[in-house]
Amino acid sequence: MKVIYYSYYGCYSSVIAAYIHTKVIRDKVDKDVFFSIPEILKTDYGELKYIGIDESYHEIYTIGMKNFSDNIKKTLEGLRKIFNMEYDKLIFVDTNKFEPKCMKLFLYLRKISIFRNLAECILYYLFIKKLDGIKNFVLDLKLNYM
Repeated sequence: MKVIYYSYYGCYSSVIAAYIHTKVIRDKVDKDVFFSIPEILKTDYGELKYIGIDESYHEIYTIGMKNFSDNIKKTLEGLRKIFNMEYDKLIFVDTNKFEPKCMKLFLYLRKISIFRNLAECILYYLFIKKLDGIKNFVLDLKLNYM
């Protein structure tokens, strides 16, 4: 089974959820460790990023889908059928509800050197604030679908 966490940008909430799923993030981590995660805040729409394997040997991925989530899901399902990967089930998990409301602003401010620290402090604060909710969301997914 392959689990694909997705969000609009695919660089924040979906990455956090995927790392929680693979147990790389278990509890609160330091700010430096959080921003050293390779996929965090790296937007690449439509690029399927491999995160790892969970304890049940399910492959975990993330992807940024913008507003094309339905199209991308259908395309990936179609490719799975074309290449005879019928034995692999795809589970798409939407993490948009954990995405900060003004993520575009944070990504922009992070590019400007004088605002980078401020943007990172706010994003780290939001990570700490939403961590328990995301952990419960991932645990619920594991219990109900796997």
